[in-house]
Amino acid sequence: MLLKLNHISKSFFDNKVLNNMSLELKAGEIHALIGGNGAGKSTLINIASGVFKPDCGVIEVDDKKFHFDCPQSAQRKGISVIHQIPNLVQGMSVADNIFLGNQPKKFKFFVNHRKMKIEAKRILDELGVSINPKEKVSNIPVRQHYLISIAKAIVQKSKILFMDEPTANLTEQERENLFRIIKKYKDQGVGIVFITHRLNEIHEICDKVTIIRDGKHVATHRVKDITLKEMTNLMLGYNLKHYYPPMITTTGKELLRVEHVTQKPYVEDVNLILHEGEIIGIAGLAGSGKTELAKIIFGQSKKDSGSIYWKNNEVNFKHPIHAVHNRFGYVNDDRLTSGLFMNMSVANNMTIASLETQNILKLVNRNIEADQTLEKVIDLNIKVDHIDQNIQYLSGGNQQKVMLGRWLITESDLYILDEPTIGVDIGSRTEIYLKIHELAQEGKGVIVISSDTTELLGLCNRILVMYRGRIVANLKNDNITEEDIIHHMNGMSPCVKTSS
Repeated sequence: MLLKLNHISKSFFDNKVLNNMSLELKAGEIHALIGGNGAGKSTLINIASGVFKPDCGVIEVDDKKFHFDCPQSAQRKGISVIHQIPNLVQGMSVADNIFLGNQPKKFKFFVNHRKMKIEAKRILDELGVSINPKEKVSNIPVRQHYLISIAKAIVQKSKILFMDEPTANLTEQERENLFRIIKKYKDQGVGIVFITHRLNEIHEICDKVTIIRDGKHVATHRVKDITLKEMTNLMLGYNLKHYYPPMITTTGKELLRVEHVTQKPYVEDVNLILHEGEIIGIAGLAGSGKTELAKIIFGQSKKDSGSIYWKNNEVNFKHPIHAVHNRFGYVNDDRLTSGLFMNMSVANNMTIASLETQNILKLVNRNIEADQTLEKVIDLNIKVDHIDQNIQYLSGGNQQKVMLGRWLITESDLYILDEPTIGVDIGSRTEIYLKIHELAQEGKGVIVISSDTTELLGLCNRILVMYRGRIVANLKNDNITEEDIIHHMNGMSPCVKTSS
């Protein structure tokens, strides 16, 4: 057996995060690890990689017991972790990051930069990634950081690889390329623990699956012996009958109209209309302009030309605060760097967009802040120890719910949700989908931007598809398929301009 985690337990401040948890990994095996947000997956990874010490339990590598006192000791035994948000040094080059701690030397003392760049280029080419190894990581698209981390793991000669949400930020083509790479290293005897909330990927890539719930081992199965529904029910602890709420078919008056909006080179001549009680989806590959369009509508980015109308009045927001005053809410696609204040509490993050409603003589009323936060924590089923808990200690899915709760407190009339369920487990997804449905029922307008075409088909009345900055299709959600959307996303259909 390549890796054994035997009866691992771990507590933080009397909160038992892992309880007698076990996992086994064979060489040349891809083993899925699934569970809800806060189930203990990240803690188990951190123990296996030497970040945390278990309260009790045994770690075995190649049938020998080890006690890792730091990540470096785990790395020396061939264990690497690629986190959902990779830990790369932004100010260093791609090559420097790949070889950090493993730099080739000349004359035993000096770093061989030339060899390092040549080797980095070779590995990246092998991975099918077109990245200049001399480029600073800060200049590389975030979605490609995961692939750089894989290259780093290859240099470290890892034989045990933990991959946390590896496809969360990848395009479909990059995802297929990643799966090709994973299968290649599986064939070379590397053992891979594959953590994902996209359960449909498990049958595509994995050999076994272990389900964890509330820090406890629930079941381990060969993937071919368990269905997606069975996995879901074991993970949640109950039978999930309805994944998406029923589609809303009646809409009200026009809320938002975008006419001929252009911001070169990202957005060109975009037109759309959103009505009260309508949920529209925006699909597109990375670089299609969908996120840039959201930022323009919210006043976070300036347009070059075109007009935006809100409730039949033209608006030209100079700053997002003006959009907030007009009852706009925006959940952006990057909660870690631009969505949340990671060193602040859950309550501070939840209420930061609604401070005016809490302020008395320009001082924040802590009682109002606490009441508003608690209401949304309960409403969205956010798992927290207390509302003053630092938000960085919440799981990714619960952080995402806090971002949505922020705009629910402001009682926005327009919700722009960019990748609202990224890193969110299947149970929490259904809760977010239900909340979106409730907002539409209340007559709010919702724009859902997502790389998950299944999500768009399950939620939205209409789906707009962007390609190279333009809306190339406006599809009514009746008989369309994922294939139809993907064809338009790849520019495989004639460009269709539309104003609604």
